[in-house]
Amino acid sequence: MEQDMLEYLSVLDGIRRSLEQLTDLDQRKTEAVRKDDLDSLNEILKKEQAMSLTMRGQEQKRLKLSETLHLQDVPLRQLPKKYPDDLYLRAKDTVENLTRQYELYQCASEVARNTLECNLHEIEKVLSQVGGNLPMGPGYSSPDVAPPAPMKTDFRA
Repeated sequence: MEQDMLEYLSVLDGIRRSLEQLTDLDQRKTEAVRKDDLDSLNEILKKEQAMSLTMRGQEQKRLKLSETLHLQDVPLRQLPKKYPDDLYLRAKDTVENLTRQYELYQCASEVARNTLECNLHEIEKVLSQVGGNLPMGPGYSSPDVAPPAPMKTDFRA
């Protein structure tokens, strides 16, 4: 049982490390958007997708262990109280570090999202100024939509 408890803390620490990496990626994403570096942004998005798969695996392992330890209904903040005295401090540190990293991730993620949204609004504004039609609703408009006048060419293929 103690081995499962240690493994559970190890999984939580792995989640914290993944959140650390996601926080770094969000900070890099914000910088790439600010510099209009689409190649870097594309690479960062690919890494984020890979990280989401990693985190999905970590979460599945955490859920399995939480069932084994009968902790599935225990809030994260209450977790250290469920550990024996000799592991209490380790559990407390793990939970505090995970919680702190999650808060940092949320902040970095919000900054990245706001930066992306601001840039998208700028793009929409520029497109509307040059006569571009913006698609309404989800998805893309049909391919038979004519490009804006400044983007049309006069040559024939």
